[in-house]
Amino acid sequence: MPLILSSTAAEPVLEPVASIDRSSLPDRLADDDVAVRREAVRFAAQLGLAQTLSDHLANEPNGALRETIFTTLVRLADEASVPPLVALLRSEDVGLRNAVIETLQAMGDIALPELERLLADPDVDVRIFAMNVAQSLGTPKVPALALRVLTTDEDVNVCAAAVEVLSERGHPDMADAIRQSAARFPDQPFLAFAIRAAVKRIG
Repeated sequence: MPLILSSTAAEPVLEPVASIDRSSLPDRLADDDVAVRREAVRFAAQLGLAQTLSDHLANEPNGALRETIFTTLVRLADEASVPPLVALLRSEDVGLRNAVIETLQAMGDIALPELERLLADPDVDVRIFAMNVAQSLGTPKVPALALRVLTTDEDVNVCAAAVEVLSERGHPDMADAIRQSAARFPDQPFLAFAIRAAVKRIG
């Protein structure tokens, strides 16, 4: 499910909504009526309750309302919403998972601390997702983070994700370390090829 960050997608969240009892918000977010949930989402957005919205995503069945929440989370850019989002990277729902990745990418550098933690996760897929998100972050810490993964992670696919990041964001002074990392996986020619291409690209 692509994340739509257009003004049209954000408009329902920004539209004022009548005040409701804040203590009733959890019940309203769990209501069977999507109109009630939508009003609750809009009210939570007005209050800046990013973590509440992020927590709700796992239980929200309506795709359009999910999209509104994702757009709102990007706009609010609150680091408190990042841990619940990161937890959804383990979801079996591919559309939800992809939207989470795109949202974290759009949120920018506030996602970095959680991503660094994920790079030590025992789940290989989660570590790969973390690298995918990191690739789009603007922070200058990303290349060093990817190089650390390439030189320490034991999974070849995670390392391949790190090489992809380095091919886009690596510095010339990293070339030797990147090149030498191929020796960690001598039986993986595809990784050796990717490493050669990355080194050539960054000079």
